[in-house]
Amino acid sequence: MTSKITELTLGAATLDDVAALSRLEASYYHDDGYPAPLFYQALHQWPDLLQVARVESDPSSLLAGYCLGAPGQEPQQLWLMSLLVDQTQRGMGLGKRLLQHWLQHVTQRGYRSIWLSVAPANEAAIKLYQACGFVIQSTEKDYLGIGEDRHVMRYDAPAKD
Repeated sequence: MTSKITELTLGAATLDDVAALSRLEASYYHDDGYPAPLFYQALHQWPDLLQVARVESDPSSLLAGYCLGAPGQEPQQLWLMSLLVDQTQRGMGLGKRLLQHWLQHVTQRGYRSIWLSVAPANEAAIKLYQACGFVIQSTEKDYLGIGEDRHVMRYDAPAKD
């Protein structure tokens, strides 16, 4: 693990971030990343559910990562659609800080049950999610299509005082 990031700004994405979000997706997912129109739509439908991270000490990194959520079918249910950190910023605690920020942000807005799916082979992500309180609920075969199995994980927000 390299040095920990200290100069981090976490907050809501803006329309000005869409190009950087799309580049980040394409750098990791190549042909399967979320396209710019999805980010525009998310910002119009759920502006509070798209949070970004910026590393202030790295001017070349306008956007270091993001979390995107979408409401579920049940009241107070939310799905974490994507958590992605720029490859140059991994291993420094940014993903954990971003996820913790996002969870605090969405639970303050009333979401109590947060769900996600993750590839069983993505051990680093599973470890991160578990460290932040997510628990594997099931493993679903062909969840995203043939051969695309996923663990379905759940986080229950702490009870309000």
